[in-house]
Amino acid sequence: MAETSGDVTLERVEANAQALFRLAPKGPPAWANNDLTFGQLRLLFSLNQCGPLSIGQLADMLGVTDATASELVDRLERRGLATRSHRLDDRRVVDCRVSEGGAQLLAEIAGVRREAIRRVLALLTREELADLDRLLQVVAHRLTAAPLPPT
Repeated sequence: MAETSGDVTLERVEANAQALFRLAPKGPPAWANNDLTFGQLRLLFSLNQCGPLSIGQLADMLGVTDATASELVDRLERRGLATRSHRLDDRRVVDCRVSEGGAQLLAEIAGVRREAIRRVLALLTREELADLDRLLQVVAHRLTAAPLPPT
């Protein structure tokens, strides 16, 4: 795969992307006041995307022990962001899911992110937006055809 196209290099594109990140608003968003760790947020997103999940399934998904997964769920549960319940068909298995409060927090995070993206995209002309959309589709198609290997 060629690393350059005309005068454009991957290094130049990366430098431009980093410049955009430096221009982004500084400081934590309002939702960050929940004082959640990265692991807790990751768990919340995982539960939202794949839940309900057992402690064992969560541990496997996050690459942690069952005890660590259980402690993460405990912390989310104390904040009202997740709930646990025993399965009716097997009371030994405890399912974890996002609570109503957790769903509201995730919706707030998604809304903040979506609004930030819309503000940036509003800087583009219709033609530039169409170009960006086409390129994002190309990247998504190629990733679908040949996913990147894990780092």
